[in-house]
Amino acid sequence: MSAEGAAGRRLSRGASGLRHLRWAREVLATLEAHVEHNPALSGADREALRGEASALSAAVQALSGAVKPYRDFLERTRVRYRGRVRVAEYLVREPDAGEAGGAARAHLEEALVELTWMEQAQRQPLKAALSAEIDRLREAMARMDAHLAGRLSGKFVESLYPPLTDAATRVADDGDPDDDATSSPR
Repeated sequence: MSAEGAAGRRLSRGASGLRHLRWAREVLATLEAHVEHNPALSGADREALRGEASALSAAVQALSGAVKPYRDFLERTRVRYRGRVRVAEYLVREPDAGEAGGAARAHLEEALVELTWMEQAQRQPLKAALSAEIDRLREAMARMDAHLAGRLSGKFVESLYPPLTDAATRVADDGDPDDDATSSPR
């Protein structure tokens, strides 16, 4: 496989865990579809693909296990702290909102300290675990690519990967209104 072909189909390492999960699931589904629907495969090739699918499935499951707690944290815990900071900022900006200037600033400082503490105590360990799983997934996919390119071809490996947005941060889903990449500039 050419370096250009490989690079054009690989998600940016900076993409979120959720986007890595989607990308990997797309690859896994294509790998499984080759096993089920590609008549050109020999029995030995089909068996090799089943083994690769099994290994990739395990990496996808491990990543999913790290994505969920991180997403739950962002969408439940972190938003409460951020909401408190926004209220405190409002109280500082709007002196007739009910809190005197000094008290409002103290409230803001306290909210910012708690947000910083929460980021260090809760977010950093979750993000580190997620980052480790992203690295493991990417390593598993690189091993899979090397095995399959040697056994089948580089073009076969390229066929596994979905198109990405220009910045390679998301799977391209043009026209899908439920996908966050649809309305984003490419």
